[in-house]
Amino acid sequence: MNRHIIARIEGLLLGVAVGDAIGLPTEGMSPTKIKKLGWAEDLKHRFFFGCGMWSDDTEQTIMIAQALIHSEGDIESFTRSFAWELRWWILGIPAATGFATARAVLKLWLGFSPRKSGVWSAGNGAAMRTAPIAAYFPDNPIKRKAFSEAQARLTHTDPKATIATTAITELTALFLSSQTLPSGSEVFRLLTTISEDPEWLQIIANIKECFTKQQDLENLLQRLGANPGKGISGYVYQTFPCVILAGLRNKWDFQSTITELVAAGGDTDTTAAIAGALCGSCRGVDNIPKAWFMGLKDWPTSGKSLFSLSRALASETKIKIRAKWSPLLLARNLVFLMIVLFHGFVRFLPLSILRKK
Repeated sequence: MNRHIIARIEGLLLGVAVGDAIGLPTEGMSPTKIKKLGWAEDLKHRFFFGCGMWSDDTEQTIMIAQALIHSEGDIESFTRSFAWELRWWILGIPAATGFATARAVLKLWLGFSPRKSGVWSAGNGAAMRTAPIAAYFPDNPIKRKAFSEAQARLTHTDPKATIATTAITELTALFLSSQTLPSGSEVFRLLTTISEDPEWLQIIANIKECFTKQQDLENLLQRLGANPGKGISGYVYQTFPCVILAGLRNKWDFQSTITELVAAGGDTDTTAAIAGALCGSCRGVDNIPKAWFMGLKDWPTSGKSLFSLSRALASETKIKIRAKWSPLLLARNLVFLMIVLFHGFVRFLPLSILRKK
């Protein structure tokens, strides 16, 4: 595989991690508060003394990539491997785990098979981790669809979650294979082929109309029946449209797309992680701001190790950059939890103090 494609796969994985980490400090904030703080205008790592750490979005993306490599293209092996990754991951006490994912993993530990472990939910869990499937099966749409649906249903059984997850996988595949920036028409044409569900087609029509009329995310959220004042929720039929519109409006430029999504508030770490995967796969790793990448200080899995995972995905070489469980992972998660709790506390401080951070 040539260097051009590898750079895009690197952009995909690093894009998830950087977007996740950049969006994490504002998770759950309203767009009004983010604007008053001035954080969107000066977007940078604010998680811990100017450094960033990633959340479950990136962790599960890494687990999907490792399960793909381990499976060697066999879907049963893939689902078993990913299910065990999730079982051990939850024992590491990860902070802010999605409720649907947590319930599904509990069912796995209770003896349910990966085919029956999912719960009825249309949350973002499956969509935020699906992009590596496109990198592993760049020329096989049948397998991309099958693997996307399998990993989605392992935790989320609502068809809406499966539809949005498949759409992200296919859009990532389009970006990885395109020699030039795909047009809005190409994107909409692809998205309308994902499902014939009337609600899905109406969502695509809403995105298209907002894009054509140069309307922003606030207009789109209103069209979707959501309250823009609360930000983008964790409902995948709100998250997906906003990510697509922001990407199209900013021509999939990493910094400007992430900035617009963070400014919109709500589930900012996940919207930025999904958009990071798409922007990275479209424009490559060099489009990610260097300061944002250098500010990643996660451990024991580092941002630099994602380059090794990218090359392994491209070459189908077996590699493991993250253990299923280890004392170091547990220690990392406890530190992460303490920082998250600290953020929860400081949000009650006056805005004049927060503006300095």
